[in-house]
Amino acid sequence: MSEETESQHGAQPETSRDDSTEAEHRTVPAGASGGEAGEPAAASAEAPAGEDTSGGEHGGGEAAETAGGREAAAPTAAELAVEEESSFKYRTARSVFRGSIRAAHRPVITGAMNVPKTGPVIIASNHRSFADSIYLSALSPRRVSFMAKAEYFDGKNLGNRLVGGFMRSVGAFPVERGSTAAAVKALETGEEILRAGGVFGIYPEGTRSRNGEIGEGKTGAAELAIRTGATIVPVGLVGTEDVMPVDARFPQPKSFSITFGKAIPAPARQHPAGRQRRELTEQIMDAIRALVAEAEAEREAHRSRRRR
Repeated sequence: MSEETESQHGAQPETSRDDSTEAEHRTVPAGASGGEAGEPAAASAEAPAGEDTSGGEHGGGEAAETAGGREAAAPTAAELAVEEESSFKYRTARSVFRGSIRAAHRPVITGAMNVPKTGPVIIASNHRSFADSIYLSALSPRRVSFMAKAEYFDGKNLGNRLVGGFMRSVGAFPVERGSTAAAVKALETGEEILRAGGVFGIYPEGTRSRNGEIGEGKTGAAELAIRTGATIVPVGLVGTEDVMPVDARFPQPKSFSITFGKAIPAPARQHPAGRQRRELTEQIMDAIRALVAEAEAEREAHRSRRRR
């Protein structure tokens, strides 16, 4: 796969500013602007300052006016995604794919009970491989919606039709790369998914780590949680960089682990909002670092036992 410099497209570092000017510092989700050729778009960005993009109190669209009164609005993509979680087609596709992953990689899944069974949830994970979104979607206890490159959904060739169908089956939705407006729209879709009671996956770092180290978190996940009341579940991914290395064309038959941490309740809005977002972001990132460190220690201990 060809390499692209994701740092050119990722979220910019947060700078000191008051809330009245934060909207000017909106940034682009890393994967929405670039990333590796086969990589689902990474869902993270700095949060606009208190800007409500929900489309109203319930996050829905405007209903059409008719002579007989106001009709119910057509279902949004987010609502359809949530409904599809219970569909036979989705459950069958995920079951088959989950079985193939377990057979090929023997993943270690820990803490799945920490994901609430109902209500809006933000899955906030570290990011080591382009396959992270695929494995999280397939192995999480609930359907997780991530952003993916729009090219996968255009159906212009057989490859895109196959990949697009697969992406839809694991909860992905399309986003145009290289556009700030498209990136913001993608986060708005994430907000709609949460307001509809679904699960939205996001990488707070805003880019994939090349060396396994966890960078500074961006505040998009925190803002979404505060705005929608969604519960945040931190996740530690370890080993996916070995399953799908940067230059590999196909997954390698190696194991990996997914650790779901203890849920973090969404706090009520406070002021100054910027400080609250940053503090919540640090709480999320500290939890992710702890999960990764624990999983890596267990992974190394397992390797040591096998070498004896």
